[in-house]
Amino acid sequence: MKRVLWFYLDDSKCALAEAGAGIFGAVVAVLRAAGWQVFYRGPRDDIAGDGFHLVYNRAVEGPFCFSLRRCYLEKYYRIEATNDRWDWEVAGTTFPGKPGQAWFQPYWRGRLFRGLTIAQDGYIFMPLQGKLLQRRHFQAASPVEMIRATLDADPQRRIVATLHPRETYSDAELAALRGIDRFELVTGSMPWLAGCDYVVTQNSSLALQGFFANKPAVLFARIDFHHIAAAVGQLGVAQAFAAVQQPRPYADYLFWFFKKQALCEVGEDSAQRLTERLRTLGWPI
Repeated sequence: MKRVLWFYLDDSKCALAEAGAGIFGAVVAVLRAAGWQVFYRGPRDDIAGDGFHLVYNRAVEGPFCFSLRRCYLEKYYRIEATNDRWDWEVAGTTFPGKPGQAWFQPYWRGRLFRGLTIAQDGYIFMPLQGKLLQRRHFQAASPVEMIRATLDADPQRRIVATLHPRETYSDAELAALRGIDRFELVTGSMPWLAGCDYVVTQNSSLALQGFFANKPAVLFARIDFHHIAAAVGQLGVAQAFAAVQQPRPYADYLFWFFKKQALCEVGEDSAQRLTERLRTLGWPI
């Protein structure tokens, strides 16, 4: 296999790569230092040519195509053989439960929840995503079925829900949300996340952000950050809700998930960790 990378980026990301900035520049620098050639293509161009292919947040095609995608927080990324988060390598890795560095959780909690009061105000926060009436292959129930199951499992609390800002909802989907007792649609996310007792979602990243505020989560879909959540696909509905408020090692988990499993574009060991990741994926470096 030729030591050639075809990098599929828009013009702004190409400029960052050539300037040596961020994760894009880091990838190019590591490969050129190892004697590789790097060529750029547009973000939606066909995957073609000898060598390795790296796309940004796009479905991969073929055994030598990989996806670079942001890992939820600024400056953190993953390079994977699939663009589906629930099939990322970390999803199948066992969380060892070892203590992490104590600074990480409060540092990011301060950034994510700046100006907000973290409390337990007696409600469930439910960030909805798309296709409310469909159960997709990675889900244990459709979003509307998730709402009903949550109300049945927790008859005391109300649900405060948000719609995804980048989704388009049909009239039928919106009609299905009307008239549900103890269910309210609101706007904004972080204030409601800060005040909830726990989160219920398919696999919204807001559940992961909630871990920074020690917010428990019930997940109705597969995702890469399932390890300390109450996952319906693994436990079933009743056991997931019974387990959701058990103590969880949030700080240790977050340090492991980001600092040990993801790639950070800054730091003394960032180039070495990137090199090791590419080697693990079979790149001849």
